Amino acid sequence: MAPSSTASRYPRPPFLVRDALRAGVPEGVLRSRRYCAPVPGVRMDARLQADLVAVCRAVALTLSDGAAFCGPTAAALWDLPLERRTRAAALERLHAVGTGGRPSAAARVVGRRGLAPGDRTSHLGVPVTTPLRTWRDLGAVDLSDSTRVPHPAGVDPRHEELVVATDALVASDAMHGDVPRYGLRRLDLERAAESWTGVRGVRSLRSAVADARQFVDSAPETRVRLRVVASGFPCPVVGADLVTASGLWLARPDLCWPEIGVAIEYDGEHHVDRRQLASDTARRDAMDAIGWRCIVLYQEDVGSRWSRTIRRLRDAFTDQGCVDPGRIASAPDTVERRRIVCTRLAARR
Repeated sequence: MAPSSTASRYPRPPFLVRDALRAGVPEGVLRSRRYCAPVPGVRMDARLQADLVAVCRAVALTLSDGAAFCGPTAAALWDLPLERRTRAAALERLHAVGTGGRPSAAARVVGRRGLAPGDRTSHLGVPVTTPLRTWRDLGAVDLSDSTRVPHPAGVDPRHEELVVATDALVASDAMHGDVPRYGLRRLDLERAAESWTGVRGVRSLRSAVADARQFVDSAPETRVRLRVVASGFPCPVVGADLVTASGLWLARPDLCWPEIGVAIEYDGEHHVDRRQLASDTARRDAMDAIGWRCIVLYQEDVGSRWSRTIRRLRDAFTDQGCVDPGRIASAPDTVERRRIVCTRLAARR
């Protein structure tokens, strides 16, 4: 069906105002409510002004040749886990980097130079820095949110959020054979960070990758692990498969200490569908049947109720015969997901 004469007067957004005027579009049409201006000289669909991808596609029309979105904006485009405040700021102030001078003259764009040819790619139809270059830029940014519940003693909010992003970058897609989602392994980040001599934030990056782990499924899992370690416990095994001696799969707890049979699972929602609830219950019953203790944590347990959470964890260690958690060695990171063969533990004390 042919478009109406009214609809045909409106250019398809996003577009540059100068191009529309040259095409004979009346200035009144450009002031229509159906359009908004993410930056001067550009019009986009007003219904999408809160959509980061749509905004970046529009603002990209003003970027210099070879430039790309970077830093928090690139991290949000790659869907890395960011605090709510950081994600909102990534939309309000767009970060871009170019090969020469400023990548854009728009006031909304925080621009700098220093982009190497291999650091640029396209994602979602937007020019963006590669995941590795994005991680490098995040080392110089504070990703923490000061409005959150205070962190436990010994936890640096900036370091914690950088490790969250690092864990996400080296995470594996469990649904597709544990293939790295972003094509990066922890070793890749380690080698890159060692080679970035004099780069701003490189010390933060090296510290973050030292504490990073593969096989993490969510940002809260990272925060739990870091806070547990800061509270005096050894680093747990992340995302291991528990199997019986005959090879029967039992469970994949988020965190565990196989030496004593203690596990932690984070549940983001109190209310889940009945099928998921039944699956979770069956899995935890299987762990209980072999003498394991599984501690289930919710959002409040990782924030305002953290002191209570630590008491629960200490009680679980004690019940499993470990009065001094310090005697257990911290689990190192592994290239392959660990497979732990479980035998029935002795009766709890």
